[in-house]
Amino acid sequence: MTRAHPEPTLAFLSLGCPKNTVDSETMLGLLVRDGFRTTADPAHADVAVLNTCAFLQSAARESRAAIARLATLKSHGRLRGLIVTGCLAQRAGGELLDEFPEVDAVLGTGQWRDVVSAARHVLAGDGERVARTEFPGGALDALVPRALSTPRHLAYLKISEGCDHRCTFCIIPRLRGDQRSRPIDDLVAEAERLAAHGVREINLIGQDTTGYGTDLPGRPTLADLLEALDRVEELSWIRVQYTYPRLWSERLIEVWARAKRVVPYVDMPLQHIAQDMLRTMARGMTATQTRSLVTRIKRGIPGVAFRTNFIVGFPGETEAQFEELCRYVEEEPFDHLVVFSYEREPETPSYAMAGQVALRTRRSRRARLLELQQRLSRQRLARRIGERVAVMVDGPARGARRASGGRERYAARTAGSAYEVDGGVVLEGHGLAAGTLVPARITGASAYDLFGAAEPELPALALVRGQRA
Repeated sequence: MTRAHPEPTLAFLSLGCPKNTVDSETMLGLLVRDGFRTTADPAHADVAVLNTCAFLQSAARESRAAIARLATLKSHGRLRGLIVTGCLAQRAGGELLDEFPEVDAVLGTGQWRDVVSAARHVLAGDGERVARTEFPGGALDALVPRALSTPRHLAYLKISEGCDHRCTFCIIPRLRGDQRSRPIDDLVAEAERLAAHGVREINLIGQDTTGYGTDLPGRPTLADLLEALDRVEELSWIRVQYTYPRLWSERLIEVWARAKRVVPYVDMPLQHIAQDMLRTMARGMTATQTRSLVTRIKRGIPGVAFRTNFIVGFPGETEAQFEELCRYVEEEPFDHLVVFSYEREPETPSYAMAGQVALRTRRSRRARLLELQQRLSRQRLARRIGERVAVMVDGPARGARRASGGRERYAARTAGSAYEVDGGVVLEGHGLAAGTLVPARITGASAYDLFGAAEPELPALALVRGQRA
């Protein structure tokens, strides 16, 4: 297909979690530096790169469906090259070449640096197809340029890659390898560069952020990193995601509570609360230890918002154990709760476990727990009506009508909500710029979202910490 411009055009599509997003931004940065011109429409591209997810079978199916759509474009002559990267590439490898004859190259999670040579190889047109999955990994090189895909005021900062834990339901160590952390100086330097380009909120990510530093000389900790990042004055908020329960410490709680820019928000997947389930999942903590940790965090970090995940229908889960989990959610409410129906992954120990729970039961339990959480969330958010709180403006609210009195509607968040994954605040205001922190009064609530009005005449509140007035 003849192009009128000399630069090859590139369509880059990314699936999955924020960790995958950083890998995509890094690969895209390499490609742009090499001279590729981007387009949002794969039908107008010379080469398409798809960064896939395969954490669960459902994610793998979604990734395969996306490959199939791009393969159709190529078979119709709309693409010259198709490259598949990421977790499904690492998991399936060369099988994808057999499954999709249109795919030219398969690059596993550790081969992200090869994306430029693969794209140039495809454009050269010698027809050789390749699959490289020699070692798992992910982008951790601060010197490689990133083409940010998030709003300008927000960015993800990947502090580590891989995981040393061996939960019986999880395939991440096979896809990403063992824990590998970036030095503190390296991360602070990147945070400063991001802040200099207008980023005001950084989200620290990794497969296990509380495991940060266990592989580095001197064994620095997440608490050490937070203290260092807290000194980057241009930042407004620092948020930490994907903490693992077993590696929390009292010092981490103390640093979290006193840091100026680290928001009172904890993301910690618990997966279950019944003792036998935690043991079978190989979570490394007892039910008593888990309950105690959650209580200590809530007491130690004022105004903390807590996000967690649970898996229902895990092999051997009884109705009594599920009911125990439901009671725990009522006794120890969580601000944000994600519920997974157990998916049987062939390459995990849980695949062969006795006591597999019927699919219908798994789905029913998920629906019941989500219904409970929705009721609790609706009640909790309704109690916030009338509060004064600081919010971060993310931009105009999508599809929202103009408010009365000439005011506009914006998408915003309190410090207790992460971008794109938690409920937010539909904010009425005028002339509000993305990335700014503004005082607001909460005027309404739904099951998961708040409604508010910007009120600049209110006291400044604790704008950096985002605490309630």
